Amino acid sequence: MSTPLRNTFFSHTILNHSAMRFAMVGAIGFLVDLSSMLLFSLWLSHTAARGLAFWVAASSNWWLNRHFTFACPTNNKESNKKAAVLQWMQFIGSSMLAFIPNWGCYVLLLTLQPLVSNPTISLLWPYLAMIPGVLIGMIANYLLARFWVFSSYTFK
Repeated sequence: MSTPLRNTFFSHTILNHSAMRFAMVGAIGFLVDLSSMLLFSLWLSHTAARGLAFWVAASSNWWLNRHFTFACPTNNKESNKKAAVLQWMQFIGSSMLAFIPNWGCYVLLLTLQPLVSNPTISLLWPYLAMIPGVLIGMIANYLLARFWVFSSYTFK
């Protein structure tokens, strides 16, 4: 299969749907979240590092979703700046709502760490425990972003 055909197939099937673009941004956001947590956990407890990493990841996800996932409806730079601030606040607010089950799952899984007998898994447990909550939060985040934060945008 030639490259142009592959690019056409990819762009017309995978990237054509906002949910798939949102999931791709979410995957990048997870890497931002994880790397931020790793960095912050050098100086803070795992739970404090997890909370701070949320803000970094949520802000990067907002920017990526604004510029990649959802189409921008207007080119007016001044109104875009004002709208961007409101939109960021809405996105952070919706992310905080979706973070509730994410955080709950993380804290619950942290309580199970003493049950892990493998020393390597036990060492990695605070980071592995992030994964299920992130997946749960992604569904809520997409619905809130799609139908509230970016509701005035056009979708596919």
